[in-house]
Amino acid sequence: MAVILSGVVCACGKTETEESSEIPSQSAAATESPEEAKALKVLTLGHSLAVDSGHLLNLICAAEGTGEYEEVVIGTLYYAGCTMQQHVNFMKEDSKEYWLYVSSSKTPDEPPKVMKDVDMLLALEYDCWDIIVMQDGVFEIAEAASYTNGNVQILQDYVNKNKTNVSVRFAWHMTWVPPTDHTLLDTYPHEPNPYYSNYENYNNDRSTMYNEVVKCVKEYVATDETFEFIIPSATAFENALSSYMKETDIHRDWVHATDFARMITSYVWYCKLMGIEKLNELKVSSVPRAMLNTITGVDEWVLTDLEKDLILESVNNALEHPFEVTQSQYTQAP
Repeated sequence: MAVILSGVVCACGKTETEESSEIPSQSAAATESPEEAKALKVLTLGHSLAVDSGHLLNLICAAEGTGEYEEVVIGTLYYAGCTMQQHVNFMKEDSKEYWLYVSSSKTPDEPPKVMKDVDMLLALEYDCWDIIVMQDGVFEIAEAASYTNGNVQILQDYVNKNKTNVSVRFAWHMTWVPPTDHTLLDTYPHEPNPYYSNYENYNNDRSTMYNEVVKCVKEYVATDETFEFIIPSATAFENALSSYMKETDIHRDWVHATDFARMITSYVWYCKLMGIEKLNELKVSSVPRAMLNTITGVDEWVLTDLEKDLILESVNNALEHPFEVTQSQYTQAP
């Protein structure tokens, strides 16, 4: 019997809290038409960076509004560090290595629920998904071969064969580049972290890797008509880092996002999903304890005016210029 776990998954694959209950049947939801559902339902084939991006999305959707939709449902098919090649392998093997995260704008103060031991087919049939978001591994995002080896087409064909929504659309998540700060804690039990050696291919320079990511996405995704839009989280992070922010303000470890950075990427997702080109203000003023990961010792995180301004600037500039860094005006630390 499938089990839902409440909690946040670390890169090692363990939850910070585990509170189990039976997962409700989704057979009715999987057969209803998009018109009847009156909800926007988004599933990402991803890894923990997609989990970071979706963690505050239900809270943001509830605060900012969901437009023509009564509800936004966010699903993430998760396997630690999963590359497109691993997704293809798991698909072919009917592997149940995944965890499926699900959250809703109707429960804005609750972290995503998690179902363990899931295969890709179960995730696709779990609900009537409107949008399927794809992304690649942490370093594979900067490698042209990852975009030209046919894996995108293989996964899209599988989705189209097993989709429950005839009008399903595809989007691409341009994930952020890892930090160059090797002193950041590593959630994997490796010492030293082997991921850092990959930076040698980019002269141990963050900007060099970011530019390679942009080059790949522009050449192989932006020109691919099967993708309706691109979510430029990578650019939003670089925008924030052009301010007084340091990598330790954005990354909680070797690659994952802090609560502040989760707010940035979740707002980028919100705008792209809602078709918003520019936000005038942030309506989220605080985040409850249950939704926090890196901010400790408080019942809730109350955003300062400067934090709001920096998030708004980083997001809006990424929406307007998704493939280039925009210098922040907030260069003086508080």
